[in-house]
Amino acid sequence: MSKLHRDRTSRFTVAVVFLLMVEMFASAARAQVGPSPNSQARKRMARAVDKTLQEGLHAKLPPHLSTLLGLSQEEECQVTQGVVRTGKVVQGFDVSTANKNDVVLIVVSEATNDQTLYLTSKEGVLRKVVRVEEGMGRVQKITGEDRKAFEKEKQFWLDRLAPLGAPK
Repeated sequence: MSKLHRDRTSRFTVAVVFLLMVEMFASAARAQVGPSPNSQARKRMARAVDKTLQEGLHAKLPPHLSTLLGLSQEEECQVTQGVVRTGKVVQGFDVSTANKNDVVLIVVSEATNDQTLYLTSKEGVLRKVVRVEEGMGRVQKITGEDRKAFEKEKQFWLDRLAPLGAPK
């Protein structure tokens, strides 16, 4: 094999390895962020945010939860919210009045007083999960189970606030 052929083969191998590494890192980054919601779900989420801002109740997220979610530094976060109670479970859809891209889905079990808060965007992309158990709040590493629970909760609110076939 000639030196020129070996150099070309070596460069080709390096290029292929580099491209494979780039794709591997890009795939890992996509998996960490999670799948992006489809266009229809994004539009429905934006409608749900707008409807909540127009028709929701004025409320506040307490300082410790606002801080854990990254919305403030030990200050209350003003929100407009929708709330639904089903038995001993309370669900909330909170939109920050300071930044409508900060949306918090809240699930509270009144039986145990445990809470799960999902920080998402107006596009419906999960950004953070906070759990409050026995009065202690902590940021969770997002698991597949968290993503499934978030999608279920998001779907509950989309069906309620921006149903399919509703006027845009």
